[in-house]
Amino acid sequence: MKRALRQVFKHEKENRFLTRRSEDFQVIEEVFDKPTLMTLYSMMNSGFFAHLNGVVGSGKESRVYWGVSNVGKDVAVKIYLMVSADYKKRTLYISGDPRFRTTKRWSHRLVEIWAQKEFRNLKTAFVNSVRVPRPIAVRRNILVTEFIGERGKPPPLLAESEVTKSDYKSIIEMITKLYRKAKLVHADLSEFNIFKGRELVIFDMGSSVDVRHPMSREFLTRDLTNINRFFSKNRIPIVPLDDLVKEIVGDELSSINSSPV
Repeated sequence: MKRALRQVFKHEKENRFLTRRSEDFQVIEEVFDKPTLMTLYSMMNSGFFAHLNGVVGSGKESRVYWGVSNVGKDVAVKIYLMVSADYKKRTLYISGDPRFRTTKRWSHRLVEIWAQKEFRNLKTAFVNSVRVPRPIAVRRNILVTEFIGERGKPPPLLAESEVTKSDYKSIIEMITKLYRKAKLVHADLSEFNIFKGRELVIFDMGSSVDVRHPMSREFLTRDLTNINRFFSKNRIPIVPLDDLVKEIVGDELSSINSSPV
């Protein structure tokens, strides 16, 4: 590209901070290194989004932006920060997953692997009718999904909402379907990564592991403990943890208990 990929600018027309005009990029955030900008440019050229607006979610490892397509459809653009050191702490969720057997060889690409992993987890959950943001595309450290919400405003988190017994039942059903049909455990589930809008939507599935992961039962128990704790705090009747695990794991647990020593 003939001109500089990055320009700091003050004018933000329609709250837009990343656009493509001819071969120019205009950005106001230094988190975008040159390779990330090149990936954004490639995805814009492919039609996944036409421009980005402001941040709608932020964490140590990533930022989520409100993107808009050429036909005016909202999408979520999740950019995993290449400078984050936290991915090294996440190798446990990759190395024990049989879908990622060559992690050591890819250690220098952990951020990209994490993006690919979340895309794959979302796709598996989505095709098995678990309500998650529909995955659209992934390239390098950028993931594009369905935008949950309207006009750049996501719905409230479960943590910010009034909850009911029906909500509890629905979430347990989602965890069960994720385990039994999608063969996944979220592994980081809490009231802070479930949207409560017109429907309940689980998100942030980078940590999710295959049920064959050696720690999948431990992760499942932790997810259920978090959910039970939250609903119990809100005075919603809960099912005892051991009963939930038995109900979700079902025949698998029975076969383990009945197998000869």
